Amino acid sequence: MRLATALLLLASPALAGDGTCDELWFTRNAIFHEAGYCFGSPLGEAIFGNDGCTTKTPALSADQKARLARIKAEEEGCTIDTSRRSLDIPDLDIRRRLSLLPIRTIGESGCIGWKGGPVSLRAGTSISAETLFVLEPGDVVLFAHAMEQAEGQDWDYGQVFDNGVFRKAGWTVIDWGPEVCEGLAG
Repeated sequence: MRLATALLLLASPALAGDGTCDELWFTRNAIFHEAGYCFGSPLGEAIFGNDGCTTKTPALSADQKARLARIKAEEEGCTIDTSRRSLDIPDLDIRRRLSLLPIRTIGESGCIGWKGGPVSLRAGTSISAETLFVLEPGDVVLFAHAMEQAEGQDWDYGQVFDNGVFRKAGWTVIDWGPEVCEGLAG
């Protein structure tokens, strides 16, 4: 039953189709928002607001430019209706708490039934980042974002689902495979 749920989850259009483009749009525009960008679209205003905005042409750091280039490469073929006022991102509230936003990729994989011990899901790619949630035995975890290198380790952004319903997410460093998952997907 758990495998069937996970396979449905990985095929879910909310996570694969429009949801992917929504995630990429959010991450790209969060970088601009952080740099003081003033939004003019209904979607930009609804998601980020314009409190504290300073410009339509923000100065971006080299790191911000590099992340934007990575996002742009993933956004190929995406079209976002910026006249709407919401996004299809199940963990949007959690993303607002992250110190580093994940970059969605096309590929997905999953650990169905985590068999390891409790593992922290953090707000950022640092062992000192706030623990937002804990990955616990039995959790179904989706990995659908680019891995990030930090502190000499590979960090994955994991999203935990229960019967196809989003429950928790965060950055973690784990080695996952058949020895610590009841099943694998993707």
